[in-house]
Amino acid sequence: MSELASKKLMDAMAQFRRLKRGKKNSALLKPSDMMFLMKMIEMESAGDEISGSSLSTALGVSKPFVTKCINDFVRAGIVERMAEGHDRRIVSVSITPKGKEIIELAHKQFMAAIDGLVQKLGEERSLLLAELMEESYSFLETFHEVEQGGKT
Repeated sequence: MSELASKKLMDAMAQFRRLKRGKKNSALLKPSDMMFLMKMIEMESAGDEISGSSLSTALGVSKPFVTKCINDFVRAGIVERMAEGHDRRIVSVSITPKGKEIIELAHKQFMAAIDGLVQKLGEERSLLLAELMEESYSFLETFHEVEQGGKT
């Protein structure tokens, strides 16, 4: 194995982690916020009820984490809570019109960056990069599953 290749790959991956770590884009959303809200949109489009519990399950995160995110989004006017009529303990959430505007702007910014990268690399190299990233993900996913299986 080439130590140089391993180090160069590790350095390149570290650069991506540092690129926007926790930074908000001009739409005022962190990447993790966008993932959370995109899951809500996906669930809404599928006709699923969106609650703290359903989001916790769908995202694979704890209920307290979901509650904190929802509270932050409610304060920002991005999400609203709605108590069910017959049982006030059951609360669903939905994205507000303001939230949808923010998500749309952030998505446009993200796509502009991706389109710019495709333009910079060209179609052939972009497709190769996508293929290499998919292979890398598949390998690392399997590696971590094997590693976790060995720890139990």
